Amino acid sequence: MNGTCKLCGNVSPLKESHIIPDFYIRGLEHNLVTGSQGISQPFSILLSANPHFEGGVKQRGQWEKIIGMKEKLLCSDCEQKFQKNETYVRDLLYGNSPLPLKKLEMGNRLHEITERFQVEDLLEVRKVKVEYKRLKLFQMSILWRAGISRGSFFKEVNLGEFHETKLQELLNAENPGLYTDYSCIMIDLRLNENGCEDGIGQPKRRLGHHQKSYLFIMGGYAFEFIVSKQKPRPGALLCCVKPSGEMIVLVASAKKFFSSWAIAFRKAG
Repeated sequence: MNGTCKLCGNVSPLKESHIIPDFYIRGLEHNLVTGSQGISQPFSILLSANPHFEGGVKQRGQWEKIIGMKEKLLCSDCEQKFQKNETYVRDLLYGNSPLPLKKLEMGNRLHEITERFQVEDLLEVRKVKVEYKRLKLFQMSILWRAGISRGSFFKEVNLGEFHETKLQELLNAENPGLYTDYSCIMIDLRLNENGCEDGIGQPKRRLGHHQKSYLFIMGGYAFEFIVSKQKPRPGALLCCVKPSGEMIVLVASAKKFFSSWAIAFRKAG
């Protein structure tokens, strides 16, 4: 099926592009024996807090289509641009071992934990060295794809024409931009000995410090993207990846996230 690629603008066959990188989705799957042949097939579970939308267990690919995690967006060349950065980040955060995902312990622990970070249930702070361009382009690509997606799962991500266009231009040129552009805070979520890798939360819009941000939870990390024409708040600038490759990753308890999901599910019955 030919169409206009949302990134480069060329007319060519479009791929079924994942809004959330495929390795996160595959990390949620489990095998069940099904059918008359008794063959083991991959299934995933969607839990819904919307009383008008029934979740449940479905075979590979079905939930992705229903809630819009896959969409015809990109040509093959642009898909490859994103995929090479996804491969780098997958190896950086989880290594290259087979699924399910298991987080690596990155960087060195900073013992000076200060009030600057303003994160509830903060456990520790780690200083990490990464490839600025690859990680930043990975982060920006997720934000942009969610912003242009028509799927119900991403309904709260509304970037507006200015930010959609700017992100498209930067990503198409494979230019990560300034570190103050779309700064992203990464929080390593933990619950006791659990790394919380096996869940993807619906992205949420947040408003604080007179700036808009979007919170994504996937693969045991919370990604908070600052989307503003103004300089990001000090905490975001302190934590986000810098051109030097240095970045601060916060490690925090996931209890408040799971508690909020549990309350929403309970209210929905």
